[in-house]
Amino acid sequence: MRPNAISLFSAGVGVFLALSISAGAAETFVNGTVTKVHDGDTATVVTKNNKTLQVRLYGVDAPELATKHWPEQAYAQAAARFMRELLINSPVKVRLLGERTYHREVGEIFVNGRSASRELVRRGFGWWNARYARDDIDLKRLETAARREKLGLWRAARPVPPWTFRNQHRRRK
Repeated sequence: MRPNAISLFSAGVGVFLALSISAGAAETFVNGTVTKVHDGDTATVVTKNNKTLQVRLYGVDAPELATKHWPEQAYAQAAARFMRELLINSPVKVRLLGERTYHREVGEIFVNGRSASRELVRRGFGWWNARYARDDIDLKRLETAARREKLGLWRAARPVPPWTFRNQHRRRK
């Protein structure tokens, strides 16, 4: 490489490393209690400091409950019920990723050392969301196993992913 190309390459690597480190720095952990489960992939956590957080589960998407925008999706109640049984009134540790979506913190909720995101997918009540957790091969593996064993929503002949379901109903407006 020419001297200028080396300098540019080194600067690019430095910027990449700085961004990678700062992106990791945004990740924090908080302890609290789940006080409400909104649906299969969103819960309210009250932290030890009495701060209320709405947490959107990292890396997964669950069937949609009915709203003014769409009817209830198959398995939505089962997914919400599963999450309530797993999380409600439980002490949890939340790994906040520093991202927000629709006024919710994106995070991974752990109860008794188990990830709620991974349990949702493992039991067949949600999808691995490859768009937002592309590199999470554990979630991919758990979904593949749930599909193979026909657990939860994978009993259906053709389960519709929530992102497809939402898009189908948005187009009908």
